[in-house]
Parts: sequence; C-alpha cells; structure tokens
Amino acid sequence: TGSIDSSIRCWDCRSRKPEPVQTLDEARDGISSVKVSDHEILAGSVDGRVRRYDLRMGQVFSDYVGSPITCTCFSQDGQCTLVSSLDSTLRLLDKDTGELLGEYVGHKNQKYKLDCCLSERDTHVVSCSEDGQVLFWDLVEVSLPLPLLARASAMFYLSHSQV
Repeated sequence: TGSIDSSIRCWDCRSRKPEPVQTLDEARDGISSVKVSDHEILAGSVDGRVRRYDLRMGQVFSDYVGSPITCTCFSQDGQCTLVSSLDSTLRLLDKDTGELLGEYVGHKNQKYKLDCCLSERDTHVVSCSEDGQVLFWDLVEVSLPLPLLARASAMFYLSHSQV
C-alpha cells in the first residue's frame, strides 16, 4: 500500500498479522501510485520521483521527472516504466537506466490522479484526460494521439484489453 505519509507498506495477507512485514520510506512526499511485479515494486510520489524497489537485490532505484507523479506502470516486457505527472506529460523510461525513451503529450493532467497504461503488446500508450478523453499514442512513432471522447468531465480510471 502507498500512503500520504510518504510510506509504502508491504503486507503478508497469509499471516493474518495486522502489521506490515516491511515499510519503505524513501519518498519525501505522498505516494500516488504503486504497481507490483513478481520481484519489484514501482512507486510514484508527489515529490516527483518514481522509485523501483528490487526485492531480490534489496536495492532502490530512483528517477526524477520534475512534477508530481499521478500514475506509474511497467511495460508488458518488463523493460520500461511509464510515468504520468501533473505537467500533462507521460514519460517512457528505460527501467534499468532511467533513460527517457519517449514523451507523450496532448492530454490534460494538472489537478487529478489519472490512470495510464501500455497496451498488451506494448504498442500503444493509453491515458485518461481531465477533459473527458481517453487518448492513444503509438509507442514508437510518438505521433499525435488518437482521442476518444468518453464523457464531458474528467476521466480518472482505465484498463486496456486486446479484443
């Protein structure tokens, strides 16, 4: 779990104990996004940093994006992370080096925590927008997004499925 108190707490639900088994407290501001893979925790914070905790190696890696983070996710191939922030920019980062691989703009994200994700084959970046749109960008071309008007007010949550 991620909290406004700047901590991430790891729980063992099988033990039925009310205490976390581990607390990660490197963030300097509230945690706004937490994603978990088989051996990693990816966390975004209002302090503008995305942190990746490698549980196997006991290491933390941090990348600064400069604006409060609203959403983070792993790519399907596990090589990249997608980060959304309150400057209306999505950033695709190399998971290991932190190198900026792509920036995606065209949506509005200045006030709210909005979801973003990558498609199942890592071919498209998908994001909600405060103006009621859901936008799709080609991952490689970084071309202008394809907007879908879903409603007249902010879209907060999304999930993508190949149909």
